[in-house]
Amino acid sequence: MWVWFPEGQEGLIGSLRRATVQKVDDSGTQQILKKMTGLKTEIFEDVYRPQPHGFSSHPPSGSEGLYLALGGRSDRLLGLGFEHKDFRYRNLPEGQAVLYDHKGNVVLMQSDKGVRVAAKKGVVEVSAQDSKVFVKPGAGQMVFLGGNGEDGSYGFVETDAGTSVNVKAKVG
Repeated sequence: MWVWFPEGQEGLIGSLRRATVQKVDDSGTQQILKKMTGLKTEIFEDVYRPQPHGFSSHPPSGSEGLYLALGGRSDRLLGLGFEHKDFRYRNLPEGQAVLYDHKGNVVLMQSDKGVRVAAKKGVVEVSAQDSKVFVKPGAGQMVFLGGNGEDGSYGFVETDAGTSVNVKAKVG
């Protein structure tokens, strides 16, 4: 069987090496690593960084990842991954997942423990333009406003329709 390769068999050769990103352009239809360094003397510019549908990130300067040199050529690079060693979430138990940024904001999927959303600074916002936002505790469970439900005193929330049966707010 004869197989034709437009660039010869060398076109199948690839090189996968480590790199550090220095500058990113995230303004266009594709994210471009404007400057990244590879081995001791390697400097690369304008490297495409593909990202999956539904998720995008902007790695901070100093983030480490891989680059793939298609056909072994340095003019055909793809940037893969890239995370910063100082900001990476550590000691994640098996099966759990986390979204995080370089400022300490976290969305942590904790398997049987549920989901934790934490903002280091600023506001945690949940909104819906065309509908309502629901917080649904499990049967017989409570929603605690202003704390964890264990520290301090809590009272049932009063509404126009009467006293809530499963929402308590911290008092004092």
